Amino acid sequence: MTSTETPVPAAPSEPSAPPESVIIRPWPKVVFLYPTFVVSTIFFLLSWLGIGDAATLGNIWMSVLMLNLLVFSFDFSRIWSIVMVFGIGLLVVLVLYFDLTGFVGRALDKVEIPYTQAHYGFMSAGLGLLLLIVFINSRFHYYEVNAREILHHHGYLGDVRRWSTEGLEMNKEIYDVAEYVLLRSGRLIFNPMTSKHAVVVDNVANVNRIEKAINDLLSHVAVRINQRPGPG
Repeated sequence: MTSTETPVPAAPSEPSAPPESVIIRPWPKVVFLYPTFVVSTIFFLLSWLGIGDAATLGNIWMSVLMLNLLVFSFDFSRIWSIVMVFGIGLLVVLVLYFDLTGFVGRALDKVEIPYTQAHYGFMSAGLGLLLLIVFINSRFHYYEVNAREILHHHGYLGDVRRWSTEGLEMNKEIYDVAEYVLLRSGRLIFNPMTSKHAVVVDNVANVNRIEKAINDLLSHVAVRINQRPGPG
């Protein structure tokens, strides 16, 4: 006699619970100097170990610094970034078309910017200390979004300012392509119904992930409110 067993349907997986709150940390512009800090640290170690030509390392370090400072010099909007790409491409085409590669090569060969081990060490230690202070300060200055309100934690004595999330409007702006490339950063703008002024949070790292987390949090709150049973 063969017994048959009725398969038991698998229990549906429950959706992951939303976070209780989302932390938003605005960063100062100095954090975008982290490429210079990384290169300075690596070149300090190379100089200490006696690896690499001093002039070559110096030229590379100065090039990285100049490119890094461009982030502070302009706001690279999408249009401006496209113009720069086309401009650089046109320059390369002109150099190749007029066969100026030899001239450019000879000019670059004359550029020598040798730096010492002490220079790289000082830049690495100085920028590292500055970034550490910024990191510590970010533990005391940040925004927190929960189901009921937005809290602005500021000051070393724990000062807090609050706005209700009821009727909250949120917008995201990626206004600088270079900053987005470096830290995936952007701007979040909150418009609470209880405030006449918008709450603007600049230089939010991983802004797309933060925006999605806030949307998930507030959408779960809206669903719970809509599913609340009415009076019997």
